[in-house]
Amino acid sequence: MKKSKLRSLLASMLTAGIVVSSFAGISLNKVEAALPNPATPNKTVMLIPLDDRPVNTDMIVKAGASSNIKIIMPPKEIISTSLQSDSYGTGSKGGNANAIAQWVRDNKYNADGFIIAADMLHSGGLVESRSLSPVYSVSQGTSNLGVIDEIKSANPTKPVYVFDTVMRLASTSEYEGLNSAKYQAFRNFADQERKVDSSSHSNVKNTYRYNGTGGTYFNTSGLTTKETEDYYSARARKFNLNKVVVDKAVTGKIDFTVFGVDDSSPNKNIQYSERKWLEYQNLNTIGTAKSAVVADADTVGLTLLSRMAKQLYNQPSIKYHVDYFGDDWKSKPNVTDPYGYEHPHNTLKKQIEISGGTYESTKGNADVSILALTPDSNYRGSLVSMFNDNAVNSIPTVVLDMYKSNGGAPDTYIIENILNGTNGSRMLAYSGWNTLGNRMGLALGMAGSRMNFMKYDETNTSKLRDASTAFASFLIDRIAEDYGYKNKVQANISSTYSSYNTANFKNSETVAPISTINSSVLSQMQTEQNYIKNAFSGRRVLEKVYGSRSLGFAFFNSAPVFTSGDANLPWNRTFEVKVNTSPSSLY
Repeated sequence: MKKSKLRSLLASMLTAGIVVSSFAGISLNKVEAALPNPATPNKTVMLIPLDDRPVNTDMIVKAGASSNIKIIMPPKEIISTSLQSDSYGTGSKGGNANAIAQWVRDNKYNADGFIIAADMLHSGGLVESRSLSPVYSVSQGTSNLGVIDEIKSANPTKPVYVFDTVMRLASTSEYEGLNSAKYQAFRNFADQERKVDSSSHSNVKNTYRYNGTGGTYFNTSGLTTKETEDYYSARARKFNLNKVVVDKAVTGKIDFTVFGVDDSSPNKNIQYSERKWLEYQNLNTIGTAKSAVVADADTVGLTLLSRMAKQLYNQPSIKYHVDYFGDDWKSKPNVTDPYGYEHPHNTLKKQIEISGGTYESTKGNADVSILALTPDSNYRGSLVSMFNDNAVNSIPTVVLDMYKSNGGAPDTYIIENILNGTNGSRMLAYSGWNTLGNRMGLALGMAGSRMNFMKYDETNTSKLRDASTAFASFLIDRIAEDYGYKNKVQANISSTYSSYNTANFKNSETVAPISTINSSVLSQMQTEQNYIKNAFSGRRVLEKVYGSRSLGFAFFNSAPVFTSGDANLPWNRTFEVKVNTSPSSLY
């Protein structure tokens, strides 16, 4: 049976309710950690996630609990992505887009707001949306996106936010039989200069095959003719679905729309005219008040939760001031992002706006201070000093750790020195995960959703405390993931198990080795979590905003230690870790 037919059969089986949990060759039956769930939520938000990785699911659930918002989403078995179990791509699958669309129909009256990743509805998730042999046609994807119209018709006054991605330059490593060499070959091929024409949707697609001088020659080293043709078809399919989302936004079916430009570069590459066309729609047809185009994909759902909390709690925009430590990106014009198309400071300002906030140039007028460590900075001590000054002056503070600009490990100095002081538990948010755009969006999503709740006039003390216990655990998790795992545990796992085929973007192992690795991850992450909890013990956690420079606090007592299922490797890759601290004890 051909791979595409096999995957189509799998999708049909899932639609019929048949769960194939071991299709990729690995069935670990891990006990999933219990995510925080507000006992008496103020609001409920439906989330259709980009995929089932923690950044797109668990983190949004935890941010929701930290703002007393309950997140509901489809069952894991219909949103999960599986990478392959061998070099032929056996086991590669995305979510079941048809079943997800039906789940939305069945639950469209059960939420106060909606955050929808279009990629999951039309393709089965981010990875499948750029598949070279997609399960879902443009026609089927368009039909599934029609559920957005049904949501808006059923809930005309409720906010509906939708985000879609611009197909990234590269294929997906370890999916459909494609390895890391193919990933790089596709990225090199797609990043070559193309003809520029964004005058119409159809003209954009015509630019794919013409280089910057109007010729047809490209360096296709490492790729077959079939692979380049499949790639062109995949791009055209994805761009056609982008247009479907644009049309819905223009006709008012969507209240706010984000187009995330995934894995890009500053070059006039194959994405360039696509992006320019979307930017024109953003400026001239949808409108900047209702849409954005940004160099990020993975954290857009979390950033939109902040905007949702603002709307549901009827709060004014949070004002953010940014201090850079290292290169001052506000005044340095030629800063580049290896995985983004625009100046990083512009990306940060866009992320602030997507989160429902506003950029404030004067720190004294701001609600929140963002302290951003830029790549290769030598000014780490100054950041720690300003963080402590902010704590003394009751200024909620986000620590944005961008020490490495290429997705590598964040810095160790700032977190260790903050935690070794007395104010670490008072952070509003911390982020040092993956690309610059990811780090920014994650920090803004976490900070904004929490701030909008803390500013809200919540008089129920139980709701306040429940949200604070969830937030304290979420902050521990954020530090444990981005500082503890990226700086220490990831390298240890990769070194210790170098003979296993699980490094970074691979998961081609059997049950026993994967179980061994996850046990080692759990043990090492328990050590990292304990270090952070000790730094929090007896210290204050932000609980309430009464006004400018007037904050309320709760004191951290303890948090449960990670147990089986609380820490493991999503998709069986060492690229990231999943950690979930159960609700903390505060007093």
